[in-house]
Amino acid sequence: MSPLAYIDTHCHIDDVLQRLKIDSYNELRQRFFPPEFVACISISCDPEAISPTLALMEEESVYGAFGIHPHEAKNYTSEIESRIAAALCHPKCVAYGEIGLDYHYDSSPREIQLEVFKRQIAIGIAAKKPLIIHTREAEDDTLAVLREHSPSDWPMHVHCFTSSRELAGNLLKHFSNLYIGFTGIVTFKNSDDVRSVADQVPLERMLVETDAPYLAPVPYRGQTAHPGQIPRILEKLAEIKRRPIVDVAPILLENACRLYGI
Repeated sequence: MSPLAYIDTHCHIDDVLQRLKIDSYNELRQRFFPPEFVACISISCDPEAISPTLALMEEESVYGAFGIHPHEAKNYTSEIESRIAAALCHPKCVAYGEIGLDYHYDSSPREIQLEVFKRQIAIGIAAKKPLIIHTREAEDDTLAVLREHSPSDWPMHVHCFTSSRELAGNLLKHFSNLYIGFTGIVTFKNSDDVRSVADQVPLERMLVETDAPYLAPVPYRGQTAHPGQIPRILEKLAEIKRRPIVDVAPILLENACRLYGI
């Protein structure tokens, strides 16, 4: 295996295909992914994505995760809960999520976000799945809910981290199996705060992801992101860590395999 082998730990392949107007995952992989690509985890976080994600998981290198995003919390129903519960039984479902809190847009009322977040944590834990956490401008509530409702050794991925060094430190200190994910944002000119957090987080507690189709790294910013762009993010993380990329990439790959059982 290449020393630069990688897993994109968080992307939305169904949306990538739609935006690029590509009919099949195989075409996407052949056109855009380098030989170092090992696998990706495609996230279903709204009801419309459940079926497409299950279909994509039939592909050799695609794993899946299922949950309801805080934007969709107001639409959470027992029927959706049942559909997710069924999807969790798929042998290539590796996590529950993404779930969490987003107070930037407040697409769902905060009290409903909190209620649905707590409920989904309980479901994910009962299903023995790692949790994928979304948090934006909700640091205090995110930390409080996780502390109250999750065991301190539960495996978690706080994805696309854009919060403070303080939150990162508190999460890493309290949760022994928690990893923090970094996207193409670390390459953006105005993202010194995120780079500062990446410098603080130990490599052994870090994951690399695209959140595709969003947040394509420089020099692709403004284009549709896809898992083939991970090498640009790895390059920046290696620069931030002041270590050769051939040292950084294997550690991040091992982290992903350990957390998600891939």
